[in-house]
Amino acid sequence: MKFLVTITRTGYLFVEAETEAEAMDIANHQLTDKVYWDDDWNATDCQADDTEPDCMYIKEKAFE
Repeated sequence: MKFLVTITRTGYLFVEAETEAEAMDIANHQLTDKVYWDDDWNATDCQADDTEPDCMYIKEKAFE
């Protein structure tokens, strides 16, 4: 079967603000170059999907 797997990556920002809500608003309005990105990611969701050409689907692990 073919699947679409959602990947999430963690990053963080240092934000100065008056409240947590303001800090979240400021963070939600930044460009990716301001984010300190973690080198890892996690697969978080998987659903059946065969909408793409066969060449788009990965069939093997890149590493163990």
